Amino acid sequence: MKLSVVIFVILVNLMSLQLVDLCGPSHPLELTRTNKTEELGYPAIRSIVKLGALRGIEECRNQFNESSLWNCAFVNRFVDPELPIFVNATLPFATKETAFIHAISTAAITYELTLKCRHSIRGCKCKKHKLPPRWSKRDEIEVGCGDNIEFGQNETRRFFENLEKGNDARTAVNLHNNKVGRQIVGTSLVDWCKCLGFNTCGLRKCFKILASFEEIGAELKQKYHNAVRVWFVDNKLYQRIGNQFKAISSEDTALVYLDSSPDFCVRNDTMGFRGMLGMTCTSDDATNDNCKSFINLCRSCKLRPETVEHYKQVKCECKFVWCCEVKCTKTCPAKYFVTTCNSNTVAVKTNKK
Repeated sequence: MKLSVVIFVILVNLMSLQLVDLCGPSHPLELTRTNKTEELGYPAIRSIVKLGALRGIEECRNQFNESSLWNCAFVNRFVDPELPIFVNATLPFATKETAFIHAISTAAITYELTLKCRHSIRGCKCKKHKLPPRWSKRDEIEVGCGDNIEFGQNETRRFFENLEKGNDARTAVNLHNNKVGRQIVGTSLVDWCKCLGFNTCGLRKCFKILASFEEIGAELKQKYHNAVRVWFVDNKLYQRIGNQFKAISSEDTALVYLDSSPDFCVRNDTMGFRGMLGMTCTSDDATNDNCKSFINLCRSCKLRPETVEHYKQVKCECKFVWCCEVKCTKTCPAKYFVTTCNSNTVAVKTNKK
């Protein structure tokens, strides 16, 4: 199927989603109120899903930054990077990295829909959750109406099930990792309370609300490191444990993958992998503390980190002049250090007679 056709199908799915009405009392945090008989309004569903996808990409790059070999690169120059998980051509292999991208993108869309339900989706209701057991018998705590995570999870699930159709290994892996992404947003809800009254906190109202997405991203990164390789047999996913194969159940929360990861030590301009050879790190400190992760990555790729001392001219002998200026009378040499990841191969020069 041509890429343009695939994108067209995606947009049709986005525009045709019908959101369900989840009943419940109005959310305390400025949710738009509507009459129960009024039709649900969701004119911006496409933009909300897109915002969620972009949130996922941003957090992926935040989690896999300069301290990681993989920099969350996943697209080539022929593919629009805005909605990477919606087009299989963007992610040609089912590696640990694509498992993470699916999970964090699905989590981010679930997060965005839940967040917008709180504030701006007309007719979307908040949700009362059970309090922790330690609070349930305390008279001074009232149960508030918190974030409707079920709304975000259900709508995200319906959206992706419309996209992921088939009975093959890749579809099974994608659906599983999408489910992990949705679930982790729900299990990451946090308890938030506010005091009722002016001078006392004798009575509190408590809600379950979304955790920060950075926390969700960090938990998914841990799942990435513990991802499980699977095989697709008789329409089921199996993981290998010793000489035995164990079926992946619907309750399993591990990320799963089919293919080995590429060598991220080697530069690949097509896929956007920067590699390590020739990469540099700059430090103003002779101890090179802020380049330690870089040096470790360089060595993990069996390359040789080499640090060279440099000098630059900076303003010095500066004074504060009232008001409000800093004046510097000189420029002075300042030392800095550049560490380069070099090949272990050393060229040997020979003199010709």
